Amino acid sequence: MISPFVISFLLPVILSLLITPLVIRFANMIGATDKPGERKVHTTVMPRIGGLGIFLSAAISIIIVFSLFPEFFSEIVEGGRTTGILVFCFVSLFALGFWDDLKPLSPEVKFGVQFALAALIYIAGFKISNITNPLGMGMLNVEIIDFPLTILWIVGITNAFNLIDGLDGLTSGVATIACISIFSVAAMSGEVEVALLSLIVAGALVGFLRYNFNPAKIFLGDSGSLIIGFSLALLSIQSTAKLTTGFALLFPLLVLALPITDTLVSMLRRLLGSFLKNQSEDAPSLLKRLHGMFSPDKSHIHHRLLSMGLSHRGTVLVLYGVSILFAFSAFLFTQIDTVERSITIAAGLGIILILGIKKLHYHEMAIFNNGLMIPFYEKWILNKSSFIRLADILFITASFTLSYLMVRNAFPGYIEFMDVNIMLAMILCLQFFTLWISGLYREKMSEFGIGSALHITASVAYASASTGFLFLMMNAVPMIVTMQFIILNFYFLLTFVLGFRMAYQALSFWFNRAKKSGESVLIYGAGENGSMVLHKILSSPKNAVRVLGFLDDNPDLEGKLMYGYPILGGHWKLTKAHQNSRVDSIYICDEGIKCENLKRLKETAYHLGISIKKLNINFSEIDERVVNNGEEINEQKVVQQGAIPVYTAQ
Repeated sequence: MISPFVISFLLPVILSLLITPLVIRFANMIGATDKPGERKVHTTVMPRIGGLGIFLSAAISIIIVFSLFPEFFSEIVEGGRTTGILVFCFVSLFALGFWDDLKPLSPEVKFGVQFALAALIYIAGFKISNITNPLGMGMLNVEIIDFPLTILWIVGITNAFNLIDGLDGLTSGVATIACISIFSVAAMSGEVEVALLSLIVAGALVGFLRYNFNPAKIFLGDSGSLIIGFSLALLSIQSTAKLTTGFALLFPLLVLALPITDTLVSMLRRLLGSFLKNQSEDAPSLLKRLHGMFSPDKSHIHHRLLSMGLSHRGTVLVLYGVSILFAFSAFLFTQIDTVERSITIAAGLGIILILGIKKLHYHEMAIFNNGLMIPFYEKWILNKSSFIRLADILFITASFTLSYLMVRNAFPGYIEFMDVNIMLAMILCLQFFTLWISGLYREKMSEFGIGSALHITASVAYASASTGFLFLMMNAVPMIVTMQFIILNFYFLLTFVLGFRMAYQALSFWFNRAKKSGESVLIYGAGENGSMVLHKILSSPKNAVRVLGFLDDNPDLEGKLMYGYPILGGHWKLTKAHQNSRVDSIYICDEGIKCENLKRLKETAYHLGISIKKLNINFSEIDERVVNNGEEINEQKVVQQGAIPVYTAQ
């Protein structure tokens, strides 16, 4: 007797191969076609109701398999009401997608129907009420939030597959990989019904893929992508219902990692992009920004891979490989019964995912390089002293809590001498007062330097020492415990306070290093004047200058770094530097440059079309008349040290 698993897979494959050509003819007959456009990759008119072939193939296969093997569908037989709701939801969702393929619907209508159908599915009993405890100790009950959790999962996965449907064969191939993964886990855990249904959907997709892979003869359309996402959302919920292995809750997330990641990344970058484009006072409201997260664009993961030089087919195959990797990892999670191995694999996958997203070079996602955090610092932190003090109060609280917990674990019984809340209140007042009187809040955060760092270190040291003095006065903690607490408290508090104040300079530095636009300049002279010019450029994120590096005639400096910028060499390196990265200007900051070198530099710059500007800093005596009667100041003779450099074209 032929295995029900073999029939469940081969039958829909054959039906899909036979039905899809008929669907292609039908689509052309009724005008259900997709025309090329700005956001489209294809260049010819294509039929777009491929979901009809998948839907019919899967539906006919389910009826036949159910007739042949009714013993495996006992839950369907016993739950007539549940089966009726499922059939109604699938037919309604397919009708929604089919209508959208013929006449595009508004997002409000599409989302409204999807939320309503997801609510019906929840009523039918398909819900996320229990998830596996990550620590491997039983199940975590989430019945309090199971309704919104289930709705968001179903609607989210449904639309995730709709979003990645941008290349020939991408959605159908990724969905096939997911179905096979769900089948393997469902079969091993005894969910035979789910396993058979997964194979039926996989078979329908494999048959359709014959006509959908590049170069495609038909597209899925919303009738296909929505029904695929909806099916996988339900199957992924049911496939892990009987699993008790630690970290099994990650199985559906990893199986569907590609569409989930693409959806979340798209929403996040659109939101961040709205802040980058609208930093003026008349910026759109938060509601409009949130609405923009769902606006279509041409920057999905597959679009970025295409822009990086991969072919249409190559991009799809790469994403197939990514899906297989995460699907195999999902299967491993269901077999691993130790927390340590699960954490190791999860950490590895997380690193791979982060590095992969970073390789796509989304400017909106480079939160430290795109300047998005700088306006927040400039408006709230640099200009509102109360915000800085509030932050320090939080840092003191966090430092005390961490130090207390670590010392209590190292010396049990020695530090639990009084109520922790009273101790926290006392230390909070004492350390904040110490930071205040030490002059910490007189430091100008926008001009952070080594002197500021030393002052902050001293202030934090005084605050930690005052805590130790308080412990000694109370005479309730041994000296060794007190010293341990002071060291830990100093370390944590200094990390928080110093890091918070360094953040603005660090953000400005990263932003200016990562700028892709603006005047590209080389600074000639890797000395004090060059350092001052670089500092002024980096401390002003709104300037239109992008520093490429330094030129300096000292051969000992060639190949070294100055504040993270390369010292390329002497004037003879200008041609090569211009070839590697276009140079617009050279800022000469070396007052001791030799005349012959300056002449050669000018000649080379002239042939390359590069302008040269020289920094002039002059100090002159103040006119005695100004000192005596204070009537006027000769501005031509006074140049303050440390002022913004004046560049004069030569």
